[in-house]
Amino acid sequence: MEFIYTEPIGLADLAVLEVGTQACPPDMKFGPAVRDMYILHYIHSGYGTYSAEGRSVPVGPGELFLVVPDIVHSYWADPAEPWHYSWFGFAGAMAARLSKQAGFTGPAPVRTPDPSISIDPLFRNLLSLREAPAKELLLTGLLYQIFGMLAIPDDTPPLRTDVGLHVRKAVAFINARYADPIGLADIAAHVGLDAKYVCRLFQQRLSMSPYRYLTDLRMRKACRLLRSQLLGIAEIARSVGYLDPLLFSRMFKRTVGLSPSAYREKARQENSGIK
Repeated sequence: MEFIYTEPIGLADLAVLEVGTQACPPDMKFGPAVRDMYILHYIHSGYGTYSAEGRSVPVGPGELFLVVPDIVHSYWADPAEPWHYSWFGFAGAMAARLSKQAGFTGPAPVRTPDPSISIDPLFRNLLSLREAPAKELLLTGLLYQIFGMLAIPDDTPPLRTDVGLHVRKAVAFINARYADPIGLADIAAHVGLDAKYVCRLFQQRLSMSPYRYLTDLRMRKACRLLRSQLLGIAEIARSVGYLDPLLFSRMFKRTVGLSPSAYREKARQENSGIK
């Protein structure tokens, strides 16, 4: 297995957090578990099965499957012809919308692209960007390209331009200030709109509230800090905007499904095993 972690500074709408590739052994299995980001897998060769929310789907060469944050899932290689796949781990304000427009909907979302679409080379080139000075931008550009190739025309009416501008401004504020004890009133004041109206715009654009976006962002940042094994729980809590470590621990378990200490131990074990 080979993979790259990134530091997607300033990429609010879509940010690649990691990429990798693995030729799996016949007994390879991941889960049941939850992840704190979206993970898009592409199958270069071989076969396997993806399972989530009570549905199991066989997946083979040229197909893709999407792991959705906070959903218990598992996937495993075919014992006779184990798969070789590559993946993007990503997050951002537009992650859910882009995934839906690319056709990843329902439990255990799997896509079989049109044969005329050549996606394989985009996934095979991921690790060649390891030393690129702007690898975060290049990898995010590749992911946008993949979503563009998979996109299904959206029959919903476009939102007014100012709606998008207000939401992007609010998202940028949250991304910059998530480590501070901010709330809805601070977000609304920054945008210059009524708090209830800001909530309505977030629901229209992102299908979530500003509070949910802020909490999800804080939990993703906390997960990365916990995986690094460098800071204590109280230090991580303060680093993501929680002055009370107990409140942080409750919110983390409610969002991720594990306590911070249990998540850290699980990450430690995974770092010495397979993806």
